[in-house]
Formats: sequence, C-alpha cells, structure tokens
Amino acid sequence: MRARSAVPSLVTICSLFCGFLSIFYSVNGKLVPAAWLIVIAGFMDAFDGKLARLFDTPSNFGGQFDSIVDICSFGVSPAVLMLHYYANLGTVLWIPFSACFLFLLCGSLRLARFNIQLKGFEKGNFTGLPIPSAAGALAAYVVFTQGVWSSEHELRVAISLCAMLSFLMISTFEYEVFPKLSLETTKDRLKLLAMLSVIVIMVFYTDEFFFPLALGYALSGVARWLFNLVTDREVADIRNEL
Repeated sequence: MRARSAVPSLVTICSLFCGFLSIFYSVNGKLVPAAWLIVIAGFMDAFDGKLARLFDTPSNFGGQFDSIVDICSFGVSPAVLMLHYYANLGTVLWIPFSACFLFLLCGSLRLARFNIQLKGFEKGNFTGLPIPSAAGALAAYVVFTQGVWSSEHELRVAISLCAMLSFLMISTFEYEVFPKLSLETTKDRLKLLAMLSVIVIMVFYTDEFFFPLALGYALSGVARWLFNLVTDREVADIRNEL
C-alpha cells in the first residue's frame, strides 16, 4: 500500500527534476531542450493527481507538494527560459525582466487562488489559465521561433505573449480540465477523437503545430466567455420580447 501511495509523489518529483534541469539548460543557452523539459514536466503534472485517484491515495500533502513543485517547474523555469531567450535577441534586459517577473508573480497568485478554492480532490473547470498551460505556451513559442518562425517583431510578440498569459492566469475566465477517457456519450467520443487527432498531428508536425495548439487553449477561456456573454444576452432579449 505504501509503495502505491508513493507513485504519484515520485511522478511529482520527476516534474520538479525536469523543471530544475530546464533552468540548467536555459542558463547554458540550450533553449530548445529547456523548453521541452517544461513540456515533459507538464505531462507529468497532468498525471500525478490522476494516479493518486487511481490508486485511491489522494492526500493534502500530495496537493500541497504538487503546488510547490509547480512554482519551480512552471513559474521559475519558464521565466528563466524567456529571460535567456530575450538575452539572445540582444535587447535591453529590464523590459523583458519585468515581463518574466510578471509571469512568475501571476503564476504564484494563480496557484494560491487554486489552493484556497479547491474542495476535495476532484477538479472542476479551472478558473484562470492553469500555470502548466501558460508555461507550456511559452515553451512552445520558444520551440516555434527556434525552428519555424523568425521575424523582426519576434521580441514584441514574445513580451506581449508573456504579458497576456500572465493576465489570463489571474483572470476569472473558465478553462476545461483534461478530458476524461470515456466512450459513454457522443460528446465523450467526439472529445476522444479530437484528442487522438491532435496527438497524431503533433507526432508529425510537432514544431509547427504545438505553439498554435497551446495558444488556442490559452485563448479558449476568452472565447468561452464571449460565447456565454452573447448567448446570455440573446436569451435575455428573447425573454424580454415574451
């Protein structure tokens, strides 16, 4: 039983190791490996809680440990990655330094809010962009610019992206959790089909597709809010007409 309960924590430790190693690679100028380590840490973070529930061993300790690890793997690591990315572009560092610190600050606030709002161990929709998704978007951007896209506006785009993700983390926009692997309803089957399609495309066009996908998820909360705003107004207008 003890061995089973230790598995989720071991996965969380692996996530912490990836975040720490990412910092090491960033400092040494190996930005693409550093970015992919953040992504790997994100996958581990997505499954440590699921493993705890699978083994029926969720605990408050595991939840707190996971949040502390998230600060390193998805707060400090992407901030350091972007700081060295900006330095490679030969820019004045105080502006990108401020953007990187803003990302770290908003990520910390996002985690603190999540911890006080979480009830039990089952997660509903997220309020605000989850910090692993924000970190993954920055990592995907670095991979995208190093292998696919380059422009004279690259610095402005990077700083704007960092600021936008910071705002989305502390926003009240709702984001869906990772879809459950179920075939019970048509909606579940469509979600599973969409997820498998994304995985196939990612395998063949990783560098090209990963950043648009990560950016799309980051903006999905805004799109969902706008959709609900429009539909709620339409319903209200119909009621007023009646």
